[in-house]
Amino acid sequence: MTTEKNNTRYVEKALVVYPKDQFPLLESIHSFALTHQIELIDAELDDFLQRPGYYSDQADHVVALVTDMNVREFIDLAKTLNFSLGLVPLEKGLMLSQWFKLPKQTSDAIRLAFENDPEALDILRCNDEIVLGTMNLGETPFLNQRSSLYLRRNQSAWRFSLYWLALLWSSIQTLFSIRAVPVVLSTTRKQKIRTVITGLIAFENDLQGGAARLLNTSLSAQDARFSAIVIAPKSIVQYLAFIFATLSRKRRSLQRLPAALSYIKADTLTIESAQTLKFYLDGRPRKASTIELTMFPRAARINMSDAYHDMHLARDDNKDTMRIENLPQNETRVANISRRLPFFTHALEDDFKEAFVQLRDNATPSPDYVALMMLSTMVAAMGLFVNSAAVIIGAMILAPLMAPLVSAAMAILRGEGNLFAQSARTIGIGIGLSLATAAIIARLFPIEQITPEIQGRLQPAILDLGIAIACGVAGAYAYARSSVMRSLPGVAIAVALVPPLCVVGIGLGWWRWDMVYGAGLLFVTNLVGVIGAAVITFLVLGFAPVQRAKRGLAITAVSIVLITIPLSLSFAGMYQHWQFERDTAQRVFLLSDVEVRLVNVDVSLSQDTIVLRAETLAAAPLSPEQALQLKAQLESRWERDVVLELGHRIRL
Repeated sequence: MTTEKNNTRYVEKALVVYPKDQFPLLESIHSFALTHQIELIDAELDDFLQRPGYYSDQADHVVALVTDMNVREFIDLAKTLNFSLGLVPLEKGLMLSQWFKLPKQTSDAIRLAFENDPEALDILRCNDEIVLGTMNLGETPFLNQRSSLYLRRNQSAWRFSLYWLALLWSSIQTLFSIRAVPVVLSTTRKQKIRTVITGLIAFENDLQGGAARLLNTSLSAQDARFSAIVIAPKSIVQYLAFIFATLSRKRRSLQRLPAALSYIKADTLTIESAQTLKFYLDGRPRKASTIELTMFPRAARINMSDAYHDMHLARDDNKDTMRIENLPQNETRVANISRRLPFFTHALEDDFKEAFVQLRDNATPSPDYVALMMLSTMVAAMGLFVNSAAVIIGAMILAPLMAPLVSAAMAILRGEGNLFAQSARTIGIGIGLSLATAAIIARLFPIEQITPEIQGRLQPAILDLGIAIACGVAGAYAYARSSVMRSLPGVAIAVALVPPLCVVGIGLGWWRWDMVYGAGLLFVTNLVGVIGAAVITFLVLGFAPVQRAKRGLAITAVSIVLITIPLSLSFAGMYQHWQFERDTAQRVFLLSDVEVRLVNVDVSLSQDTIVLRAETLAAAPLSPEQALQLKAQLESRWERDVVLELGHRIRL
């Protein structure tokens, strides 16, 4: 029999279990029971826990005044003794209230606790202990869910920013203590997965926590399954990428999980390790070498709120979900990560076998290589003479010089002397052919004139090194990933190895050593930039451990520093030219009471003398006196000798 009021059905008889010193709340419960004609039996908490069977025989429904610490005992007894359970939180802000969506007002919680509509809930156990929220194993970059920052994170953008900063700091701290542990994961399919992990989070009711919020999938605490996120990075860089994924609000589909993350949804999961594992059950520390997670469907009857029912639709699809492609399972990789989590992900032999074969082939000069070098040089030289950018671009596409440069980068990284010697020989043959071909064409060409396309390759600056580095990254990545090999023509166009080499050859043919120096510096810049960037890219992609790559990295760093010195000096000179030109073009000069502007300004430096070429813009040409005044004003402003070469434009 039950009592009804306002379409709500309440139990007729209940056992109330209360801790000491909770008489005010107990009085409110008695008042509610009296109003709704509910018969109550009181039991003090310690007495009830000593004789639960005795008390549960007196009533089929128990109303318990609980905290996060003791609620599991009541749920365990509800399953064992088969009584229904109503929960009244003793404090506000309990995780229990958040997980079970219990009413915030005490009066509403009392009303819910006495309803005669219990829900049979799934219960997750870990090593025979109930887990209501989460089981955490290892180091995970998630905040304590009891913290105010976590609980209030969605109240405003400001609070989320504070939560984000705290999570970032927590993640950085975790980074320095991260430790990979070899484990064996087993499910009901009897599938044993030998892998190495840094953390694992299994969750049941905590579907609003940081781990669950990473996933864009259907989750419910009433589907006879629990969910587990396995954190198994193959390197520190991969772990950092996972940390930044946790800092965003974006949920990710199971098909596009971060590379350090795997997902398991099952009713049973066993984690075995040769080491003692430290883990937490809803924040309670535990240790064991074997962790068994088991789901018990519909195990305990508890009064739940409408909000809980709306979030957790009861269903049982009787199907496990295994997204474990990201788990390191190769024996070599597992052994390496178990010893020490590398900074970069190490590529396995199967990952780069094909790339190595191709790079070794590219390091060897072939008749095709020789022919393409000569043809690309001829096309580039003609394009430079006729000042055609389109023709020069065609030469860049033909040029095969990028391939041995990437091979040389791999040889430097891995310290492979034979591969480097082959690559250097091939690069030297290509440079020699290009210089000789360009010099011969320069001698045969009847006009000795520096075109704008040639001039543009005589003053390299630090920005050219940046372009070469970016192209080196792209080239190395393209060779490491066959799916992007089609992008290599674009890389060749961007880095432009052959045109500056042609200008060096033309300078040799004309005996112009200034051309040889300027274009030669640009070519060496491209050479060093491409090789250096390719070395770093191959390192990041895991083609060699950092220990093995130390010598190659040192060579790369020294080369880049050395080439940066003349480039910085060149850039400083260009910047100085630009300052002089801008200063002159922006000023209005007053010469014998006549306003004069200078246009088409070009400045060159000769030791301590500035040579300024420009056109005056005025109604009449400058008189000798006005020209001297202009010269004096410029020398006074710049504190240097100035040589003027002036033309005139008439403005009427």
